[in-house]
Amino acid sequence: MKRKGFIGLIILMVLLSGCASNIREGVSLLEEGKYEDAVAKFQEDIDKEKNLDEAYRGMGIAYYEQESYAEAADCFKTALENKAEETASIYHLLGTCYLQTADYENAVSNYNKALAMEDCTEEMKKEMLFNKIAAYENLADWESAKTAVSEYLEAYPDDERAIKEAEFLETR
Repeated sequence: MKRKGFIGLIILMVLLSGCASNIREGVSLLEEGKYEDAVAKFQEDIDKEKNLDEAYRGMGIAYYEQESYAEAADCFKTALENKAEETASIYHLLGTCYLQTADYENAVSNYNKALAMEDCTEEMKKEMLFNKIAAYENLADWESAKTAVSEYLEAYPDDERAIKEAEFLETR
């Protein structure tokens, strides 16, 4: 998913929730691409044990944008543990964090959670369905990968990357 569009969606959700000023400031810093400063601002609320759901979610986004995927995954999980709203976006991000850290089973699990949610956008769906193919391939679960590529091609029959993946999987 395009980072700017995705981050914008998350930021809008945070702003609409009317969170406290540290969260608003952290979100503004995210928008400006000042990720380390955003982490510090979210940490202030975490230290005060305030707005933990949004603070951890925001911190997770900042780490994600810095490609610190293990830290981002920890923050997203902690956000959910602190009653953050369960959205397709947060599970999509978690899945991608797990994919990037070679935890392929958790990647698939979180992608499946996101795909089952009503707020899953078409753009997210396309990316996650394709990423599931890669996860299954990395697990050497060729049958699941073949099923996943068939599902993907059913929805997106003209995607040349997926056609090549299907051809590759036929050799397995």
